[in-house]
Amino acid sequence: MISEILHEVIKYDGLQIAPLWAYGNGIKGDSIVAFHGPMDVTPDNMKDFEDEKANRIIKGDNLIHFIVERFNSPANMRLAYYMQRLLIVCIRDVLAKQGIKTRREGDDLFVDDGKLTVSIASAGVSSEKIHCGINITNSGTPGDVKTAALRDLGISDWESIALEISETFVREIEDIEGDIAKTRSL
Repeated sequence: MISEILHEVIKYDGLQIAPLWAYGNGIKGDSIVAFHGPMDVTPDNMKDFEDEKANRIIKGDNLIHFIVERFNSPANMRLAYYMQRLLIVCIRDVLAKQGIKTRREGDDLFVDDGKLTVSIASAGVSSEKIHCGINITNSGTPGDVKTAALRDLGISDWESIALEISETFVREIEDIEGDIAKTRSL
């Protein structure tokens, strides 16, 4: 799995979860791509039907964004959600090494009662996709959601933490692939 950090500011609007988004940025194959920037998911790019139905606003002024794409034939929604939970656990583990205690509820991380992450998983014809955003600041987040942010927790270098999270996730995926390759089937 390829791990890339894109240094320019990119607005996440939900379009980046489309198939082959990373390939359009010169990254071919299974990948986790991290970047930072604002988020404002447009209704036509909303993947969570409950969020869409409730007219929820998913936005913020500055987040770390992770886009994971894993090619599988056929792609599998269940596997996408398993990988999403693995990514969330990797984020929790990296933050714990920084002394930040988080609580995981499904695919979300909280610090005290503030929501730190936003995430979605889906599957297409040829790949599973995940988006996970981590608030860098609380600015621009919906007023009806109490949020937590990395800057308030003492983390100001988004690239270093994004790189460590990406590398941790890649190691987990490679370890799983190694276990599969060495195990006899039943």
